[in-house]
Amino acid sequence: MRERGVLISAAGPLENILKIRPLLVFEREHADLLLECLDAALSEV
Repeated sequence: MRERGVLISAAGPLENILKIRPLLVFEREHADLLLECLDAALSEV
């Protein structure tokens, strides 16, 4: 994900919250970008 410009980390006391960086005003286009990057990253695993 880092190579695609999206950083994700676990946050919170139970580490059950995803922290996404850079901070986004989350609109449909941002959700699409996140899903594209996540799909590509998971395809590499």
